[in-house]
Amino acid sequence: MDSKDLLRKLDDAPFKPFRLRMANNTVYDIVDPGMIIVGDTSAVVATQNIRDERGHLTTTDWRTISIHHIVEFADLAPRRNGAGRKKK
Repeated sequence: MDSKDLLRKLDDAPFKPFRLRMANNTVYDIVDPGMIIVGDTSAVVATQNIRDERGHLTTTDWRTISIHHIVEFADLAPRRNGAGRKKK
């Protein structure tokens, strides 16, 4: 993978949430294009966010990853309203 591959995925219109799978089997779910900042050979992935009382999103944890260690993109299934485990 290179930065152009990742940028193309982020530029999909409309944006489709996806999972990054790394060479060490770590996964990062990218549900918003603002969750990742792409450089030439590395990227910063927001891994934990909080919303304040005004609704502003703040990143509280992130990881710097090597783009060359990304082995695949996998589309995430769209979330359904009320999606959760059904109780029996």
